Amino acid sequence: MNRMFAIEALARDLCQALRSLRGDHRSWIAIDEMQHCLGVDKATIVNAAVAYAAAKGWMAVGGTPAHSVLLAQGAP
Repeated sequence: MNRMFAIEALARDLCQALRSLRGDHRSWIAIDEMQHCLGVDKATIVNAAVAYAAAKGWMAVGGTPAHSVLLAQGAP
């Protein structure tokens, strides 16, 4: 599988997982919690997917270094 396609697919999965955890309530959630929810072992892969989703405008990222995300309206 193409690496970029895999990151995009995980970014979409992150958006869906965030939506299922928070519903219509827009609130921040820890990236670590999202990683655990998706069952992904490597934080670097999740961080790449978060960066991809943020670049697409699908979610906002909070903290330096990033520690939480907020789903944007119009995210997949």
